[in-house]
Amino acid sequence: MNAEQDNLKVLLFAFNCAQVPHTTSVIREAILSIVRDQQKPQPQSQSVVEPDLIFLSLQELSTVYDCFLWGNEDESLAPFVDAITHLTGINDEVYEHVATCTAGMTVALLFRRNQSEFISISDVRTSVVTLGYFETGLKGVASIRAKVSSATSSTEITFVAAHFSANEGYREIRDHNFQDIARKLAFFADNNVKSPMQDGTDRDFLYKDGSQVFILGDLNYRVALPPPSDRDNQPTARYSRMPKWVAPQRSYVEDWLDYDELSISRNEVGTAFYGFDEAQVAFPPTYKVDSNRKYVPGRVPSWCDRVLYLDMFEGGSDIKIEKYTSFPELHGSDHIPVYAIAKVPLEKPGALSEQLVATLLKNSIAASTAIAAQPITSRGVSLDRQGAPTSVRARQIKLQNRHIAARTGRVKNMEMLIGGIAYLTVTPKGNGLVLGAVVGLVCAYVLLRTFAFGIN
Repeated sequence: MNAEQDNLKVLLFAFNCAQVPHTTSVIREAILSIVRDQQKPQPQSQSVVEPDLIFLSLQELSTVYDCFLWGNEDESLAPFVDAITHLTGINDEVYEHVATCTAGMTVALLFRRNQSEFISISDVRTSVVTLGYFETGLKGVASIRAKVSSATSSTEITFVAAHFSANEGYREIRDHNFQDIARKLAFFADNNVKSPMQDGTDRDFLYKDGSQVFILGDLNYRVALPPPSDRDNQPTARYSRMPKWVAPQRSYVEDWLDYDELSISRNEVGTAFYGFDEAQVAFPPTYKVDSNRKYVPGRVPSWCDRVLYLDMFEGGSDIKIEKYTSFPELHGSDHIPVYAIAKVPLEKPGALSEQLVATLLKNSIAASTAIAAQPITSRGVSLDRQGAPTSVRARQIKLQNRHIAARTGRVKNMEMLIGGIAYLTVTPKGNGLVLGAVVGLVCAYVLLRTFAFGIN
């Protein structure tokens, strides 16, 4: 951290692992390559200036049956933890593993640089929302919220690892995914709340005065190309299914970014990602690629993997994204990971804007974690929170309680069922069990028929 400017340097890394195991050495080399690249244009320097914080957003970390049936996804998680904690050498504990949050097949990991004498982390809270079929963890978000402090100042940062609904033509469903997490993410004071029978005074929401927010991961928004004859006249046309495509004449970014569903949703006020910003997308689409990092024929390449942030500073200019790009060098998945290097002010950003509050209330999302007794003032921006209706907050708490209750009951049972079916149908051992059961049933049937015939 730069002590003079009092800024945090944060590495935000999003990767859909496609249920493929990755070794510690591969992950370490990838992160080191990203960190070292930030030292340019002084390549002669041998020192590595590590980020103060590293946040990993991982999707499809391990198989369905490992996550849902056995609960042993830690084996797939260990290479990532080992790679970051020993970033520059097997005996050098460069980073401290601060927190892990798991939502089914989606994982959030937060690390703090040990060598930094400036920063400490406290009040760490976690929250999950599952978005898959029957609200299972096939899709979902895992979030970590923490207070980051120096000797003179502090701020609160919320990191959200996200995996939204897939398939072409489902932009509206992905928009609803965001609305679900905005309503259901609940950060409780004791961080261990399991019962839905809670009052509304001990929890925070996604949108919170004074909390900076980063959302990153496989958001699954696709490129919705219209027919070639309409592309010049209808750059934002919506289609339920993708037509066959041809390669862009200039570049993917120049020719296709206007048809990116996430950009369309963010530009339509009140649809999704209210108040969030994204650095300029200047990298090729991240999905879907084969083992040679070539786009799969018959699929429209899309920017599924993204990094967005909520900048509540006056003028929206204090969070600096120093780099935002993809990392095709990391293989083993049909997704190309993306990362961002952010410079985050170590100070409290203040209140949500009046326009954002109005949008949140319009969409029945609570505007603040609490109704302040006095107006919140930050750098000349004043907003009276007493206008936020308690009915909105009450509705959000009801949704959160219902989600917590489902996670402790039927949803867990459904995940076990899905994991068991996946194990029996996908794995060789599972196939063997099914075959053995079928053979056993057939043999039992034959014996019973023979025994019955002998009696007669």
